Amino acid sequence: MGRVSIFIANLLVVLLCISSASAQNSRLKDGAIGFVMTDLFWSVYQTPAAEECPRGFNDGPREQFEKLFPAHEFLSVEETQLKQEIETWHPNTEPDGFEFLQVEGDLSWGLNLDGEVGPNDFTHPEGGEGIDNEVYRAVGCIIGFRGPDGVEYIFQNKAILDRRYNRMMIEITEVDDLTNDDSVKVTWYRGMDRLLTDATGQKVMPGGTQRVDYRWGRSLIRETTGKIVDSVLTTEPIGDLVVPWMNLSVPSTHIFRDARLQLNLSEENATGLLAGYADVDTFYYQLIRNDSTHHLSNGQISGISLYKALRRLADAHPDSETGENMAISTALDIKMTQVFVRQ
Repeated sequence: MGRVSIFIANLLVVLLCISSASAQNSRLKDGAIGFVMTDLFWSVYQTPAAEECPRGFNDGPREQFEKLFPAHEFLSVEETQLKQEIETWHPNTEPDGFEFLQVEGDLSWGLNLDGEVGPNDFTHPEGGEGIDNEVYRAVGCIIGFRGPDGVEYIFQNKAILDRRYNRMMIEITEVDDLTNDDSVKVTWYRGMDRLLTDATGQKVMPGGTQRVDYRWGRSLIRETTGKIVDSVLTTEPIGDLVVPWMNLSVPSTHIFRDARLQLNLSEENATGLLAGYADVDTFYYQLIRNDSTHHLSNGQISGISLYKALRRLADAHPDSETGENMAISTALDIKMTQVFVRQ
């Protein structure tokens, strides 16, 4: 055998070994793969020139305060600051005298949650009608909810990475193939451990391990089914998904009715959307408990005006007594990194 033939034979052996090792090291183990949440924030469709907000952006607490109390130096704290704080913590649906600027464009990220195409629905930027995302209509013209430097965009999303309280993850089981599988099981858990990161501490690396929190997180466990088509996982709706969301060290949660996932899958990452109907009161109190008027002012977010908008635009789950809708359609951008789930 000549030298060239020996070289080729050795090369084939090496390639076979690499291929075998790669197969053995597949992150899909016994038909299961886990992913931990690293990013989560409301899906806000933005154009470079903010064409979706042709009349500009909403005023925040500071701007509204100046308009409400132009001679505030002659008034008492009770007549001014405390009056506004009381209404912030005990909101109502009565008009506040300020025009609320909401999104005027036709495009939005999200999913068709109700299976219908209505006159108030958005169109997906990449095609597809009937997109339900009224949260975007409410927050899209508020600076604090817009990237890349909105105060909520920065700090709420950063908290997902930093806080173990927020450590939500999924495990996909009964998987035959991550490319196409007509029936898989998806289970939501809360994890207990820090994330595996690179030296910067900001980039989460695949391959870490997360223990399931059965002590404090058992009530958060949810199960659903789904399917994978062309590496896209789509799940069936969950009745109510409770998502811990601590920001600035204040424990809080969000409740999403009829929540479902649409994720682009690989063996290292899962990215896409978490969509459903956000409970309005839970949404609002999570926001003001975490941030207070002081922090909301940095993003020109008037809690008073926003609550009225959320209630006005709420489009699902009517109250049994009043008939008023108490949940609002939404979509959130979600990123997840592969982990090994330890039961």
